[in-house]
Amino acid sequence: MASTDVDESDSGKSVLPLLSKRERPVCFRPEEFFEDKFDVDSFLALNRKSFTLESLKKDLENYSTTIQNSLVELINRDYADFVNLSTNLVGVDQTILKLEAPLIDIHADINIIQQSIDKEIHLIAEKLEQRSQIRNKQEILHGLLNIERLTNKIELLIDSRTEEKENLFERVASEYSQLQFYVNKNETLPFVQNMAPRIKKISDYLEGGLHTSFKSGLRNNDKNTVTQCLRIFTTLGRIDQSEQLFAEAIIAPIVDEIITKENLAENGLSGMYAHVLDSLPPAMALVSALTTPTKDNELRSFDFMSNATFPSVVSKICSKTPSIFAPGDPTHFQRNYRETMKFIAGIEKLCQYKERVVNLRQHPSYKNFISKWNLPIYFQIRLQEIAGSLEHQILTPFPLETPPLETPPLDTSSGVDSGDKFHLPVTEMVVLCITRCWDEDVVLKPLTHRLFKLTLQLLKRYALWMSDLPTSSDELLVSDVCKAVADAHILVNKVPGLIASLVANKFPSPAPDTVLAACEDILAALPALAEFVISDVMRNSEKALEQTQAVPRLYRRTNRELPTEALSYVSSITEPLERGVFQSVLPQEVKQEWCDTVAKMLTNKYKETVSEILVSLRKTEDSLAMLKRGRRSAPQVHSSTAVCTDEEKIRAQLRLDVTELRRKFESMHVRGEDEFMALESLVAVREKV
Repeated sequence: MASTDVDESDSGKSVLPLLSKRERPVCFRPEEFFEDKFDVDSFLALNRKSFTLESLKKDLENYSTTIQNSLVELINRDYADFVNLSTNLVGVDQTILKLEAPLIDIHADINIIQQSIDKEIHLIAEKLEQRSQIRNKQEILHGLLNIERLTNKIELLIDSRTEEKENLFERVASEYSQLQFYVNKNETLPFVQNMAPRIKKISDYLEGGLHTSFKSGLRNNDKNTVTQCLRIFTTLGRIDQSEQLFAEAIIAPIVDEIITKENLAENGLSGMYAHVLDSLPPAMALVSALTTPTKDNELRSFDFMSNATFPSVVSKICSKTPSIFAPGDPTHFQRNYRETMKFIAGIEKLCQYKERVVNLRQHPSYKNFISKWNLPIYFQIRLQEIAGSLEHQILTPFPLETPPLETPPLDTSSGVDSGDKFHLPVTEMVVLCITRCWDEDVVLKPLTHRLFKLTLQLLKRYALWMSDLPTSSDELLVSDVCKAVADAHILVNKVPGLIASLVANKFPSPAPDTVLAACEDILAALPALAEFVISDVMRNSEKALEQTQAVPRLYRRTNRELPTEALSYVSSITEPLERGVFQSVLPQEVKQEWCDTVAKMLTNKYKETVSEILVSLRKTEDSLAMLKRGRRSAPQVHSSTAVCTDEEKIRAQLRLDVTELRRKFESMHVRGEDEFMALESLVAVREKV
């Protein structure tokens, strides 16, 4: 069969070699029809991208004709084989009919046997089900008999009282444990329900005696009694009852006496917690020693600290002293929280074993007690307090007259110079707010991530204020802007060391990139401030620079003497730069950069003005020369002494003004030699013309 399948699958492909290159279609490959994943829609979509449907149809029709002709040729070639095949099949149908009747009989016999087997299987299944029911009833009956037997036995033990009380309780507990096993399996049966009063009487006797004995052993510090009672509780599966009894008998009296409003008012929360921690070890010494969580200790399942002591203590704290959880007074709340965390650490230390500490932290009472402290509200109050202080200061960032403000002292180990001083109260407030975030009476360990985020937000708010400063007021002074820029440089230098010293031992080492990014935001606002200062200085200087146009009027037809000193307007040109920038509190490198920039701009502007004046003088001189040439016939009067013309006086004044301007700039250590040389060259050249 396998060979036949192969032949059939290859029969179609065998046609391909019969096709000549001229007969093969152009629009598609014939091999595509023999692929397992051949799809008509995909075939058409793929080929119509390259050929038209008419071309594809024509190729398909030609290919179909070629295939049909190939099949005819194949049949003609193997015609003798086809004839032989039909001859060999003569009589096969008669042979098949002869085999049909025996096969039908065999099939009928098999069906009869199958039905018989199915019937037997059904009968066996019914028998097994009956047997299972009988077995279940036997188990129930056995359980009922055991209930009756154990009940009678326990009642006889209770009535006989021939043994010591402790041994009697242990035997009764052992028998009662078995009794409860059978009762729980058959509690819905009428017999068990009828036995319920007798069983309850036994339970009450056992519980009452066991509780009394356990409490007595705890109060008397009787190790044997307590050990035996704990074993009985373990046998009965009532470990939780023993822990509850311990809390009621031992812990409750202690906490009732210590945890009171009066004690809180008299000794404070720390004193009250210290009293509790001092009282618990003696009270828990016996049960702690008996229930150590070691593998060979049969009482290791008990955990009195997690299940008895701690729930009792925190329950009493919540009910008797709820005022400690109030976040309205953040300072009081923060102090109470820190004292409480120290108290919990002391409780965990009393657990002695790591697994007991884990059990304590996973206990619902522990989680509920921690949730009582509304840390989000506390943080919001601190946020409003700290951020509100900065926002209030931003409303009045520039005082009328305020001496430089000293920043808080910093850790000298951080490498930051603490001698730098701020010039604006708003900058000092940023540092004070950042410092406040990490004060001992503010920071709480669960909130350190939020406080660090707040620290970065304070820097971001300061950066935003800096960026909005140029447009914040129409009355903004250059001196105030210079103070802000100076403060920004001081703050950026101080902040990394300041934050590192503040968060030490309180917060995991912050990523340096976060702090540096906040500093970069502050520095990013400085170019706009520089542009504001330079524009303001240039605007005021250009007003004085306009007086240069009046120089020709001072000497034209006025008979003034040849000038010997610069005019006063030159000082007016440099005064805004000198007073606004050079004498400001800016860092030296910033001051130098701004002075150089303004001086260069002023020099170029002054050069343009002087050039215009000289061009005007040149035109005037040319006009006068032409006028003189037109009057050559007129008699000339020559002076016996050389007299300077008005134009020469004007040029001399400009040269003096340029020299004075350069002297002014040099006194401010301005670097602009090329610009000054060009200006002086302009004046000197014009003077010789």
